[in-house]
Amino acid sequence: MADEKPKTARSYRGTMVDDNAVISINVKWLLQLLVAFSGLVYSYYTVIHRIGELERRITEYDTTLTELVNKHIEEEKKKYTVIEEQLKWYESEMNLNPLSWKKKRKKK
Repeated sequence: MADEKPKTARSYRGTMVDDNAVISINVKWLLQLLVAFSGLVYSYYTVIHRIGELERRITEYDTTLTELVNKHIEEEKKKYTVIEEQLKWYESEMNLNPLSWKKKRKKK
């Protein structure tokens, strides 16, 4: 009885490795390590999944932004051409410079 080690309440005794060595595992610590390891794995998976989702969204937003910019550029070009046409018409039809009226009459 003197050689026996006291058994703890939540430990599991393994086999004898050597005369002086006994492998024992504390079940409470084992469960805590298992929960901690599971939490770390879940956190890693969540972070990696979120980063992947953010990268996917960034590429989607980048393509959307490029399309919108190109659409805006085309609309501005159309507006610019309309304004140029109107300006040419106003320059030719509505001559508000009184000094050039005389020149216009001479040409006719």
